[in-house]
Amino acid sequence: MRLIERYIFKRTFSLSMLALVSTTVMVLITQVLIYVNVLTTSGQAIGTFFTLAATLVPSMINIVLPFALFIGASQTLNTMNTDSELAVIEASGGSPTLTARPVMILAIMLAVAALLISLFVEPWADRHKRDIIAKASADLISVAVQSGNFQRISRGLYLQVSEQLPSGDFAGVFIADSRDRRTDLIYYAKRGSIRQLDGTDILALEDGEVHRKTIKTGDLSIIRFQSYVVDLSQFTSAASGPSYDPTEQDTYDLLYGDQNDDHFKKFKPEEVRAELNRRFSDWLYPIAFGMIAVLFGARASSNREERIWGLTAGAALAIALRGLGFYFMNNSGTSAFHAGLSFAVPVGTILVVAALMLTKKSFRISGRLTDTISGLLVRLMERISPTTPSSAGQQR
Repeated sequence: MRLIERYIFKRTFSLSMLALVSTTVMVLITQVLIYVNVLTTSGQAIGTFFTLAATLVPSMINIVLPFALFIGASQTLNTMNTDSELAVIEASGGSPTLTARPVMILAIMLAVAALLISLFVEPWADRHKRDIIAKASADLISVAVQSGNFQRISRGLYLQVSEQLPSGDFAGVFIADSRDRRTDLIYYAKRGSIRQLDGTDILALEDGEVHRKTIKTGDLSIIRFQSYVVDLSQFTSAASGPSYDPTEQDTYDLLYGDQNDDHFKKFKPEEVRAELNRRFSDWLYPIAFGMIAVLFGARASSNREERIWGLTAGAALAIALRGLGFYFMNNSGTSAFHAGLSFAVPVGTILVVAALMLTKKSFRISGRLTDTISGLLVRLMERISPTTPSSAGQQR
């Protein structure tokens, strides 16, 4: 790369990494707080807390990475325009390609990193996260037995055990389950014990009742039982191993795993397809976002308002494309049309922007349009806050 290209690359890289780290930390804090109750109640060590936080990082990076690149590239190009560096480059005969090349090199590097994270790192991290949560949830049983109080296992799921008998069984088991928005379930049994069935931990209840209430109608049904089995996969111990979801499976297993295996039979085919579509499409967005930043910001502009509105339009386009990508990807498991669109959105954006860049065209908002928009905003603000300094003086 030329000296000016290395200069743009370094500035874009540093700003992108700063945006990536700061945004990832903010999102990570909100995600970790979801699991704080389980970790603290079950008495996990502080190291477990940080390990859990580390397992959440790969999935956060894949979401934030395209936006971080867009922020870094846009900020770099906007600063260069403010300092008249873009104008000097154009005046000296430099083409927009000179400015775009370092941004696109960085975009391709980040896209490759995103692909590796999606295919290998993220599934591995998600499995470790499941192991940590499963072990912490399993430890809540002993906490519930020792305290005799209600313990919150997860949102809408509570457990209370009166005592543990000398045989190891439980006496007075009470479970309240409101995770399903349509139905509330309450289990009560005089005795209970944890057993294994087909490699899965279950809670075998004896001599009790199940209260089932339909939220919409308020209907209540009570079922008495002599024996009842409750699937408590959220209590699965590390020894028996939790049942992993498609999002936590290796990419190779999802593509070439034995479909007749009992474990794979539990997966819904649409969930597997949607997960594979996500892993093979997410890496395209850093390239698309980098090209959008170049399209809206690589040309010099002396009109400050035009520059601001151009960057705003670029950000709006990037957010809209990512939103469409999420929507199509979520429905790609059940619809081949949506599956195609989940790839068509980023690929189509890349091709269209590449065509504009090859023809040396850039998106610029005219001065007349920016003046019109600014005037409308001023009149809107005057309607919202009609008091002006002169009128305020007359009132005094």
